[in-house]
Amino acid sequence: MKNRWISRLLGIALTSLGVAAGPAKADKPVELTFSAWIPQTHVLVANFMKPWAKEVEQATEGRVKINFLTKAATNPVGHLDAVRNGLVDLAFISYSYYPGNFDLMKFAMLPFSGNSAESTSLAAWDIYSKYLQDAKEHRGIKLLGIYGHGPGSVYTTEKQVQNIADFDGLKLRIGGGMQADLSKALNVNAVVKPASESYELLSTGVVDGVLFPPESVVSFRLDSVVKHATVFPGGLYADLHGIIMNPGAFDRLSEKDREIVMGLSGEHIARMGGKAWGDADVAALKTLQASHVQFHPASKELIAAVKERTASFEQTWLAAAKAKGIDGPAVLAEFRADLKARESGQ
Repeated sequence: MKNRWISRLLGIALTSLGVAAGPAKADKPVELTFSAWIPQTHVLVANFMKPWAKEVEQATEGRVKINFLTKAATNPVGHLDAVRNGLVDLAFISYSYYPGNFDLMKFAMLPFSGNSAESTSLAAWDIYSKYLQDAKEHRGIKLLGIYGHGPGSVYTTEKQVQNIADFDGLKLRIGGGMQADLSKALNVNAVVKPASESYELLSTGVVDGVLFPPESVVSFRLDSVVKHATVFPGGLYADLHGIIMNPGAFDRLSEKDREIVMGLSGEHIARMGGKAWGDADVAALKTLQASHVQFHPASKELIAAVKERTASFEQTWLAAAKAKGIDGPAVLAEFRADLKARESGQ
């Protein structure tokens, strides 16, 4: 009887302590760092990456929070290793900055590929997820999604590019990758520098021009220094970016939240990133026209000459695909059909 009475007193005491302490506190959110090497005001950060991060936070009911660093953790090229080594949890990379590392990703960067950033992004993700992800080019990182920009053109300060000979010795800032291949084929005097240094290079006369989509010309304040743009159907080149994550950081999330993050990745990232870049292209074209930049459609002769000079690009990609056991011709045919259907609104 005495033991029963003591047990009751202990139970009442413990219950009282529980009421006094209140409900148990929820687990702290998993906080992830995101490093972007472009300004926080850039359209890709302001209109795509930050809204995407907010979607993740809301969908996980605050259990996952993505914090953007106020200053980039390293230089643009260094972000691949920064994520791989866990210096930051998330970042974006431009595949053009890593020659020899992501050769298969060039399928969506070939000259004359696409006319729309959103269509290119979505078609590129379709092809990557179906045919290329097993090639494991993204070793040591977790790829959440890819997206691309609109058709790239050549923008110059003084000399207008009218024929193939005008490329000979033309000093252009490039970022590597497909731009480097293109510059070599066109006999351009290439200056490999990050996009963020373009204004200084152009304004001081170090280079004669750049290879960029419209958005980038305006984002990097080049509308005040360039005077000419030579444009090609489907673009002279394209570029893809990847949103990458440290695998260890991904594993820190609960299984439920990992599923939520992946549900907001892939095609969702391709659509968001492509639309943000495409909308910015449209706005940038208006700004460039208001700044009296002269747009020159490439002549049939110039287009034919560029196609002849760059014909080997596709063959090189096909050889790389074959070495990985991928049916390259079928992949390119499907990519181009997908692009055509999307661009025609089908």
